[in-house]
Amino acid sequence: MKISFLVSGGGGNLKFLHESLLQGFIKNVELSVVADRECDALRFARENSVDSYLIEFSRSNPESLRETLYSIDPDVVVSSWNKIIDVDTVKAFETKLINLHYSLLPAFGSLIGVAPIKQAYEKGCRYIGPSCHYVDEGVDTGQIIAQAIFKTDISYQEAVSTMFQTGCITLLNAITQITNEDILGEAIRTSNQNYDNYNPTLKFNLARFDIGFWNKLTNL
Repeated sequence: MKISFLVSGGGGNLKFLHESLLQGFIKNVELSVVADRECDALRFARENSVDSYLIEFSRSNPESLRETLYSIDPDVVVSSWNKIIDVDTVKAFETKLINLHYSLLPAFGSLIGVAPIKQAYEKGCRYIGPSCHYVDEGVDTGQIIAQAIFKTDISYQEAVSTMFQTGCITLLNAITQITNEDILGEAIRTSNQNYDNYNPTLKFNLARFDIGFWNKLTNL
């Protein structure tokens, strides 16, 4: 399976899938990166032999993005950059283009990065969590594929860390839901574990994503 990331920042989700691949948690996955600027995610891709492309993109000049994606021919495109993608590109990849958002959509849609978490704390939300959804012509309005939830009885900084980790798992959950590819390694295959805070139910065991895994990820 080919998974391509559109990146413009740190590339945390890219690093998560790359490390999961190295540790055998997932398999049969080929990663690539399309960046609209020099950024840490692009640096990481170059340093780790992940196919990478640096392009210029705007909604009025989207051809380079479509041409690059057509050349890659990905099965899944994870949009992680802070730009609205033009309608023609969305339509061309509508069954493949997904996004991870740090709120329980439709709450706090259109906010980027950790802004939804900050808003949720300011509004006194009792529960928050990430949503992975298809990208459509609106902003954070596409069909939801997977979500997770956790309480806000922790500090804001703890919530940011928890959101990142929970978001990574939610992204992987979404990918396993929307594709027919067998990408789960034997090390994390589930044996009827029940994780009530993830929906849909996970097809994999979280036990191997331990503190050592997350600590390593933060240092990449």
